[in-house]
Amino acid sequence: MEEWRERENITSFRHPENPRLEARLRRQFEQLRKHLWKWHLKQLTPEERKEIKAGKHVSQSHKHIEKAREIFEEFRSRVAALPYVAEVSMVAREQITFRVRLAQETSWRVWHENIPPFYRGFEVFVTFTPGARPALTRESATTLIPNGMSERDVFTQLGTNATISQGKNGEKSLTYLFHLNAPPKFDAKIDTMTVVISNGAVVDRQFGKGAEQIPATGRKN
Repeated sequence: MEEWRERENITSFRHPENPRLEARLRRQFEQLRKHLWKWHLKQLTPEERKEIKAGKHVSQSHKHIEKAREIFEEFRSRVAALPYVAEVSMVAREQITFRVRLAQETSWRVWHENIPPFYRGFEVFVTFTPGARPALTRESATTLIPNGMSERDVFTQLGTNATISQGKNGEKSLTYLFHLNAPPKFDAKIDTMTVVISNGAVVDRQFGKGAEQIPATGRKN
């Protein structure tokens, strides 16, 4: 879903000045959501699929909220400890859904691996805390900028204002000077951060104070 929004540069589904565009976006949204739901159904047990088809699954009525709590707690135990998650809640209206509120403006490429659009028949909605940005520290960097993240996604997280230098064996270093261009939330003890890229993906992060470079993972240049 987030990949579609990024590719189409969709920042809002509301376009009162252009009703045809708004209708098209909402139609495409529903089509994609249905496609993801069909894929999710294939992952469920035969019993769960049978319950959904019969309209008796615990997610299909707010009257089953007590029965839904066990599955919700299972889901919450999987995602609540993620460093960029602020709150995990269960919403009971006509149906029961799960809602995850992110505390930080984290790229969907990071969180989608751990937060699925559906979980055991329950729809999952991801929302964001307005104005939140990643809290960048030495401890959180391996989660926010993990090994294997693409160079493009590093720029998405930290911005493009980095000094780029080529290293040995085709490695590339992206150095951010936070005392000049700091993100809204970062460890004040961090003056510089260098992200090491090899074959288009992150392999290391290094921090420094001034000209001093401190390896974050013990890896040496």
